[in-house]
Amino acid sequence: MSGSTRSDFASVWSLYLWIGIGVAVLVLAAILFAVVRYRDRPGRVASGPDERTAVEIGAAVVILAIVALLVFRTFHTEAEEDNSSATDAVRIEVDAFQWGWKFTYPGQGVTVIGNNDREPNFAVPAGRRVSFALTSSDVIHAMWIPEQRFKKDAIPHRVNHFDMEFEELGREQGLCSEFCGFRHSGMRFGVLVMSDKGYGRWLATHR
Repeated sequence: MSGSTRSDFASVWSLYLWIGIGVAVLVLAAILFAVVRYRDRPGRVASGPDERTAVEIGAAVVILAIVALLVFRTFHTEAEEDNSSATDAVRIEVDAFQWGWKFTYPGQGVTVIGNNDREPNFAVPAGRRVSFALTSSDVIHAMWIPEQRFKKDAIPHRVNHFDMEFEELGREQGLCSEFCGFRHSGMRFGVLVMSDKGYGRWLATHR
């Protein structure tokens, strides 16, 4: 992982955005050219089919190259976030349930639980790798932190591992983005991004 989760996925988003803009410009230019060049005029006779095999093959190759680039960048970035091999990472086990969250810090004696009535807030140190192990106790949920441009499904009987890195101090809002029942909309949590000292004090007060 080259930096924070947000910066990693922001680069992928920028790639999609600029390629999308480029494709849109080319398509609109082609339509405008066809409208002007082949517009109906007095005495004009409609032309028959005109096969341009080389042009068609070239266009197909360009499209395949763009798709391959986007697929590679997307899966490569996702794989980087899913690599939780760092031995010095902060480790947090996350259990989603209807309609709340349970955050456990293995070896620290700290667990934070909350639901619709009391939104849970868990803490992470800024600038350090945080390795999550995410699962669900009942139905499929999804852990989404919009500020980090990141979302991961929480699936019963399965543990999804992924890494994140938070840069800016403060509180970030998280929520479930997979419809999971009547009170889904209130299934939220907060991420407290703290300095190392602040994070240490937070752990001590929650033991």
